[in-house]
Amino acid sequence: MVWLTMAAVPAFAQPTFQGQQIIGGQPRDPRQAPAATGTASIKGRILAADTGRPLRRARIGAVAPELGGETRQTSTNADGRYELKDLPAGRYTITVNRSGHLQLRYGQRRPLEQGKPLQIADRQAVTDIDFSLPRMSLITGRITDEVGEPISEAMVFAMRSMYFEGRRRLVPAGNPGARTDDAGQYRLLGLAPGTYYVMVQMRDSWTVIENGVEQTFGYAQTYFPGTMNINDARRVTVGVGQEVSNTDFGLVPGRAANISGTAADSRGRPLAGQSVALVQEMRGPGMMMFMAGAPGARVEADGTFTMKNVPPGDYKLQVRTTVDGRTAGTQVQEAAAAIVSVNGVDLNVSLMTSSGGSISGQVLTESGAAPTFQPERMRLFPRPINSDVDPRPTPGPGGPGGPGAFGGDSGRVRSNWSFTVADLFSPARLRATLPDGWAIKTILVDGRDIGDTPFDAHGEEIPDVQVVVTDRVTTVTGRFADEKGAPVTDGTVIVFSEDAQKWSEDSRFVSAARPDQKGEYRIRGLPAGDYLAVALTYVEDGMWNDPEYLESLRASAQKVRLPEAGSQVLSLKLQP
Repeated sequence: MVWLTMAAVPAFAQPTFQGQQIIGGQPRDPRQAPAATGTASIKGRILAADTGRPLRRARIGAVAPELGGETRQTSTNADGRYELKDLPAGRYTITVNRSGHLQLRYGQRRPLEQGKPLQIADRQAVTDIDFSLPRMSLITGRITDEVGEPISEAMVFAMRSMYFEGRRRLVPAGNPGARTDDAGQYRLLGLAPGTYYVMVQMRDSWTVIENGVEQTFGYAQTYFPGTMNINDARRVTVGVGQEVSNTDFGLVPGRAANISGTAADSRGRPLAGQSVALVQEMRGPGMMMFMAGAPGARVEADGTFTMKNVPPGDYKLQVRTTVDGRTAGTQVQEAAAAIVSVNGVDLNVSLMTSSGGSISGQVLTESGAAPTFQPERMRLFPRPINSDVDPRPTPGPGGPGGPGAFGGDSGRVRSNWSFTVADLFSPARLRATLPDGWAIKTILVDGRDIGDTPFDAHGEEIPDVQVVVTDRVTTVTGRFADEKGAPVTDGTVIVFSEDAQKWSEDSRFVSAARPDQKGEYRIRGLPAGDYLAVALTYVEDGMWNDPEYLESLRASAQKVRLPEAGSQVLSLKLQP
């Protein structure tokens, strides 16, 4: 088995502001509205936190709804200074990157914390927006076999535990991993201070003779300090700019197995000549790493296939084909996937492809008229409940169907305000990016609102979907106070629906914000309803996607009622 693909999308490529995801640094889509210009500017200096020296060639990115979906970027000069010019007034997210240092967002005080917005007005020259970038943390060590011999070309990853795609799981820590050298040494770079699990994968196999019978073995996915069981893994904690060395351990060998089975299309016809791929995926918010084994197994004329000597591990089997459509002369893509766990016992799997579903319809306002913003500024996408069962082999950042997975015109709102979201192979919720000041009011199918209900269009076409948007949005603003009522200019506010059924990843009914440089926070676009609000000294970015975490905040939260297009001003006391 060989490594075919490993791709990582850094978090800097996807700054977010009020739920709108922007792909920074990419060529601007010519169909989008022209970039907004203004009269404001931002100046500052980037320094190294450990030495205080200026950092040249640091990259600064700024994004706000007023930019129309574009990240403005510049770099520092030899003295570490930068300037962003011709900016419209607005609330900006500022992000800084520099090789060898941790990425920082404006206002970020702790690892993995959400950044603060920077509010600027027309003709305002904001100065002294300075950053002190800490050095990246790293984990180093040596990987050996079970008798202490070095293993080269093994892939090593730092993993962290977080809530993602409906459950708590291990996800990549944001770096692309490391490959061991000829001495078995590895260096995991670019880590934020925190706690990690070190995991190794090695696609290798060998044969031994046991009782006169030839057996094939391979290395299982192994965690530090040398275990296949994540419950027995030891966590590794690193501080700011710290190198934790000597994280050495040996790989665990295990018996390989054969995977065989049948592959047929939706009409039961053998997929003769097609290839069944065997892949391993690691996904996480803001990035996607995809590993694959050998090209796969060819499907024989009778529909059977066999993969021999597959090393221990968890895999996804995938197969795709093209079949004739219902209309003469048309063809339809079909796919199938299955999760298998190899532990030394031969497996038999049946794969039957089916066509991906689609939903199509119209975007309109409450009055039935078209929205007043440009259609190019809105896009719809499915947020999978669990991408493990999605058969698409090359999903985009954030998993299959995420905003980075757009292909062709899927999810794009056309000039007549129609849309089609295609290739839906697994249950998902429909999400959208919208200009600031707009929000989804309802998503109607046959008069029924499915805005936050998982739908499964697998193999079906759901037409006449109405996505109703509104500019009559709710607003929550306010400031923080300490236990004695004195004003506090930092913290994080989370506003979430009182109804736990409305808690999900990227839920319209859950939002978080940090205050700007004047100490005021703002959340816009929550649907009308009953909410809970809580202010905390520190929250890891995205923690509010976890229903268990939100439930733990319920008892200490303040009740808030948001009427249609209403506003609330909240003064919240900070809690640990």
